[in-house]
Amino acid sequence: MVSPNTEQYLKVIYVLTEDGGVAKTSEIASAMNVTPASVTEMLHKLSDQGYIAHEPYRGATLRPRGRRIACRMARRHRLLERFLNDYVGIKGRERHEQACKMEHVLTDEVEQNLCRIMNHPTECPHGRQIPRCGRPISCEKCTGNDMPLTNVKEGQKVVVSHLVSRSHDELCSMLAMGFVPGAEVKVEKRVPMGGPIIVSLKGVKIAIARDRTDILHVMKPT
Repeated sequence: MVSPNTEQYLKVIYVLTEDGGVAKTSEIASAMNVTPASVTEMLHKLSDQGYIAHEPYRGATLRPRGRRIACRMARRHRLLERFLNDYVGIKGRERHEQACKMEHVLTDEVEQNLCRIMNHPTECPHGRQIPRCGRPISCEKCTGNDMPLTNVKEGQKVVVSHLVSRSHDELCSMLAMGFVPGAEVKVEKRVPMGGPIIVSLKGVKIAIARDRTDILHVMKPT
């Protein structure tokens, strides 16, 4: 198991070297809010463990083993910042600090569902690219087996894939009702003449206005 402190150091080095170059001790110390002496000690440990290449008085770069962890942490951090910004309304320093706390406890499954909820965002609120996940499947294939709820026939059971909307209020409303990735819904009735679609979710029947069913994407029935 990799400690949160190790993950944080590797992520910081990733961010500092994302555009090339090396991560200097002073830069890492400033980003981590620790002393340069503490950074130097940690860099020696990370180098001994094979996570980084460290040249004294020059700086550090990631080795493949460390880069895999750093990419995962940067991806989770930026996904969380996107979620906190767009769905929760948290901005600025608080958004960054909350994402830093949450990224270390996020599971792979939650990360994947979070990405799908937000329809695979490519950038964080700062405009930095969100690293792609390590799964052997493209974003297109990940969502290529879904369709909007509008296309589901009466009597069919489907599983929620993700939500698609530019409206913060619409997304929050659908999520609050329980339409989250992995939730199973059954189309009970399609009211004629453009009426709502009646679905069952956890034993509760919910009427969804026809113009909102395109927001809700589900996995295609097999």
